[in-house]
Amino acid sequence: MKSRNSKFVLKAVLIGLAAFVVTACTDSDTAQETPKKVEDGISFAVTDIQNISESSLPKTKAPSVYETASTPLEGEGAEGLSLLETTVEGVNPVYYPASTRGTITTNDNFAGLNKPFAIFATKEGSTAANYLYNEKVNADGTMVNPVKWKKSESSKLKFFAVHPATDGSNPLVTTSSGTNPVVNYAPDTNVKKQFDLLVANTNSFNYDDYVSQKIPIAFSHATTAVLFKVGNELTYKQKVTKIEIKNVIGDGTYDIATNAWTVGTTKKTFELDLSAAPFSTATNAGSIMNGGDGTFFMVPQDIPDDAYVLITFESGKTVKANIGGTGKKWVAGTTKTYTISNSKDLEDRTLTLTINAAKDIFDYNETNVPFTVTSYSEVTGSGRPAKAEPWTITKYESSADGTTWTVGKPSMVAAMSSESGNGGTSAEARTMTFTNEYHDYKAEREAALKAATEENGKDLSMVNGSRSTANCYIVSAGGTYKFPMVYGNAIKNGVDNTNAYKPTGASSDYFVTPFYHGTDEAHYSWGKDNGEITKAEIEHADDAKVLWNSEPNLVKDAKISADGKFVEFSVDQSKIKEASAIIAVTRGTTNRNVLWSWHIWITSKDVVGTDNSYFMLEPLGFRHTKWQGTTYEKDRKVRLTVTQTRTGKTATVEFTQKASPMVREGEVMYYQQGRKDPLTKANGFYWQGNQNNSGLVLLHSVNYPMQMGAARRYNRTGVSKGNWDWCWNPDENGTYFNLWDANNRQGHGYTGAFVKTVYDPSPVGFRVPRLAEFEKINNGNNGKKAFIPLTGVLSYEDFTITNKGTNGYYWTSEKKEGPGRIGGPSSNQQFYGYYGLAGLSYKDGESLKMELKRKDLLDGRDFPMFKDMAWGASVISIKE
Repeated sequence: MKSRNSKFVLKAVLIGLAAFVVTACTDSDTAQETPKKVEDGISFAVTDIQNISESSLPKTKAPSVYETASTPLEGEGAEGLSLLETTVEGVNPVYYPASTRGTITTNDNFAGLNKPFAIFATKEGSTAANYLYNEKVNADGTMVNPVKWKKSESSKLKFFAVHPATDGSNPLVTTSSGTNPVVNYAPDTNVKKQFDLLVANTNSFNYDDYVSQKIPIAFSHATTAVLFKVGNELTYKQKVTKIEIKNVIGDGTYDIATNAWTVGTTKKTFELDLSAAPFSTATNAGSIMNGGDGTFFMVPQDIPDDAYVLITFESGKTVKANIGGTGKKWVAGTTKTYTISNSKDLEDRTLTLTINAAKDIFDYNETNVPFTVTSYSEVTGSGRPAKAEPWTITKYESSADGTTWTVGKPSMVAAMSSESGNGGTSAEARTMTFTNEYHDYKAEREAALKAATEENGKDLSMVNGSRSTANCYIVSAGGTYKFPMVYGNAIKNGVDNTNAYKPTGASSDYFVTPFYHGTDEAHYSWGKDNGEITKAEIEHADDAKVLWNSEPNLVKDAKISADGKFVEFSVDQSKIKEASAIIAVTRGTTNRNVLWSWHIWITSKDVVGTDNSYFMLEPLGFRHTKWQGTTYEKDRKVRLTVTQTRTGKTATVEFTQKASPMVREGEVMYYQQGRKDPLTKANGFYWQGNQNNSGLVLLHSVNYPMQMGAARRYNRTGVSKGNWDWCWNPDENGTYFNLWDANNRQGHGYTGAFVKTVYDPSPVGFRVPRLAEFEKINNGNNGKKAFIPLTGVLSYEDFTITNKGTNGYYWTSEKKEGPGRIGGPSSNQQFYGYYGLAGLSYKDGESLKMELKRKDLLDGRDFPMFKDMAWGASVISIKE
């Protein structure tokens, strides 16, 4: 056994009973140097088989004896309580200063207990105790009534011993002289009145060997010691007043000669009353509840199925645990320990779970997010050491706006060093890693353009195996390209699209048919049409040229193909970036010689990555001057919930990753409403200047693709309805409603099928929207956000860009007669005539929105947003 010093800790069991030196006196048959007195008699040296370390004690029983088992305790407030039973070799002593009748007998306390033991001796060849019978031996090894060992009576003796001896006839021993002793053991049901039963069975000793020697007696424990212990998890903080073992066999006989028990049949209850000094369970783990005189010394047995332990607390509560059945045993010479534990030791616990961080707000590029977790529990007021409580991150939540939270590990968390810990009073450090979602989108886009595979003679009109033409072609890689020499979208899905240039209906001041191409001044009358478009293909062109490049020499080598059917050009891969260019086909060399022109928009294919009936993602011809920021517009948050694994206690922490405001700036192409040609403030573009009775006829608008037409009536006091139109063709009180929507004869409110015209500036598959359709942008554009920058307007009055950064104006295909006075009672400004309807983009907080209506301050009614048709506004097209 291991020696232990604490009052509440096990010591070595029977660590060598005191060696008592008693000499065997000589008899008359043996010569002695010094004759001994008869009262000296036989003497004994007492030892114990447990006088070795506990770990070295041999396990002499079947392996099943030493198996552990756990049984739940039942009763009020017993949730989580369990009884863990263990068995060790030997009867374990517990040190207590009082030497009472129930104390385990050890070498250390044998003399102090001063209890004699009974000795029996059997002559050589006999099977009965016929030399000594039930003689008492003092604790010092001398016989109470000394008896000599006479060789003449027996040359060999075999000894049996029982400790303690009792007064009188020793009721423990029920056999008579002449037979081997049998111990009849029935422990008192009051545990404090029980005693430790030791037995010894020696080999035969020769008289000649022990004539002057002590007779060694090696005691062993015949019973099973039962102890109750406070487990590592028990913090019940109750006071035990009684421990009972019920329905176990209460008696049996032990044959010392054969070392065998014969167990009785009567079941009893054994009780330890602790009410005088209740035992607190909120004490150190490993403490014995029933040490000293409280040890149960039980008859070894197969524990009955209905046996159980009942523990009563000072509060009156009781808990019960079944301890019998399924082969469970009490085995002689062992100690059975029942340890009371509580896997849910939350009662009377102070639980600590904290998450600490030096800071909780991080810039977009601060990706390491350190924090610490401290997790432990303490028994309130006990002074016991804190217990580490393992913890786990059980929930991630994220918020893009700080209000709405989504459960689940968000993409903003790139990694977590560990999602759990062992807990303890020392903080455990962890690091969460945020993603850095800051991008220089402009650089990324242009890098992608440069990295794209160069094209070789790609036909830009071929879409999914079918030819459809347009006034704008998107290029997303360097290389060589071509497109058919066709008016706008005059070919659709491989066939002539006649309605695009010759819509059905009579010509009038409100409806144009057919549409016009350009001519050259020297050959103005080279056909019957005089500029009217009568077929899809462009005829009589003798040259193709790049009229303008936003990036010098980026788009180049424009020419008419050898077969006269295509315009060919190249894009320099080494210079490629977001840009626009204008390519025209011409006839002759005069000033007015452009027959038709096309807008080449160099940008990412992503801009048209939208759904049917929804807007492209950027305005026509847009190119970035700056585009950088985080992918998220508002500060975003992640919230971690940490849970103590065993107790369920939780703690949360929030971390914020700051957004870098999106800076998205650029230049856009501008369009007069109804024209196909993009305009911008750049070398090569020009304006007519302010003058009355000016503007451009349709033929000239094609002839001069880089000229901005003036408003027809510069004098704003005029009463003509067509004052603010750039188009000179209609009557001064008229305007063409169908320049972009071929069958529209009424302007705003037309709900017929939209027929895209050859004047529409959009790429293949897209068209200019109607006013009501702008609501789709405000509603998220089907999850693919459309960028509507505050591009301002291009003024026809002085050819400057105004309101840039304040508002953006986006044309619709619709026109409407003006409402009268808009400026309010104090304003005498009169709006009269026809106007083009537009959507007005503006900044609403961090978002861009499209406003479609304004108030007529004179009468309070809503009126659609409008602008003079001669102004240059942006176009963001919608997918057909």
